[in-house]
Amino acid sequence: MIRIAFTFACLAFVISCRGDEADGTRAQLARGLGIPAERVPLDATARGQIEHEGVVIEKWIFTAEPGSRVPALIYRPKTVGGRAPAVVFTYGHGSSKSAWSYHYAGMLYAKLGIIALAIDPIGEEERHATGRMGSRAHDNATADQRAAAAGRLMMGKLVFDTMRGVDLLAAREDVDMRRVGVAGYSLGGAKACWMAALETRLRAALVCGWAYDDIVLPTKSCTRASFTMMRERIDWPAFIRLAAPHCAIFTGNGDIDDIIDRGDHDVWRRSDKQMKAASPAFAPGMLESHLVAGGGHRPYFIGREALFFLARQLDLPEATRDRIDALPMLNLGDWCDTHHIALEKLYGTRLHWRGATAPDLGIMPLSPEQLAVLHPEEKGAPDFTLEGWLDQIEGKR
Repeated sequence: MIRIAFTFACLAFVISCRGDEADGTRAQLARGLGIPAERVPLDATARGQIEHEGVVIEKWIFTAEPGSRVPALIYRPKTVGGRAPAVVFTYGHGSSKSAWSYHYAGMLYAKLGIIALAIDPIGEEERHATGRMGSRAHDNATADQRAAAAGRLMMGKLVFDTMRGVDLLAAREDVDMRRVGVAGYSLGGAKACWMAALETRLRAALVCGWAYDDIVLPTKSCTRASFTMMRERIDWPAFIRLAAPHCAIFTGNGDIDDIIDRGDHDVWRRSDKQMKAASPAFAPGMLESHLVAGGGHRPYFIGREALFFLARQLDLPEATRDRIDALPMLNLGDWCDTHHIALEKLYGTRLHWRGATAPDLGIMPLSPEQLAVLHPEEKGAPDFTLEGWLDQIEGKR
């Protein structure tokens, strides 16, 4: 008995030491990103709601930090029995809360019993000076340089705003904070992997259209600066292990995604190798990779495999494998054409978005105008724009 007790005491000590080391690494990376150490009150303001196809879409504004407010949508089932699981979305370059794939995801998740939070990333849609969608303003070299000079990396701002979204979910009485996840693809996949590493309240992360590999280092400035900073401190398996033991990770990619692999198709094998090296820190079934043959850069976080992984990790018993497999599927390119949704030239191909599929629950889209949160006179106000935030952190406001 003494030997058993001693063994358990040693194990507890090792786990505690590993936890302390992980906390220290998270703190170091958060400082490297320039994530604020203190958080101000959310000052969340309700802006009404829409009921659409059995889903309630709530409109909110909340404060991320002084001088920076965030328009948001919360998709929820019309009827929620007790506390429900929740997911916060993270966005690719040019995407925002009203982008077709994320609007579809919000409706789909809510119909499956998951509360979904959609925010505008800084520089996009209602956080753009003109309300423009697809601006990619946060990837502007001048903006990145100004933010870095003020001690902030653009990725840090994007991740911190998402963390504040988790704070908003935590303030709700209908969210079960033991069952919260993050989901995104492309730059949204990059943000999701940062969230998995740094946000200890998460239980699942869908990291899609992204790789745990050095191939992402010579990319756009917001990703290049942040992941270069990370790689100067730790390796990829150590980065993945920061999610252990609390957050399960699903990676969803296409095996000919030339947006990420840039012709180096071996990147997916290398990314899986990094996950395998990190796997001893996780319980069985918590790390999963899904590679679609012939697939390109697509929103795999609304595909069958991702949904089943999410349902399993967030304990959604009604979303069984059989039920998800039984859902009819549709081609998202055809869905966009049916509803006259224009697709970007780069991604509007069969390799990429037009080849994507998702469960068909008869979803009819709403327009960005219907999903707008701000009043017309608030458009372009400094509290909502990239320029206003930059002025704030530079001490000009």
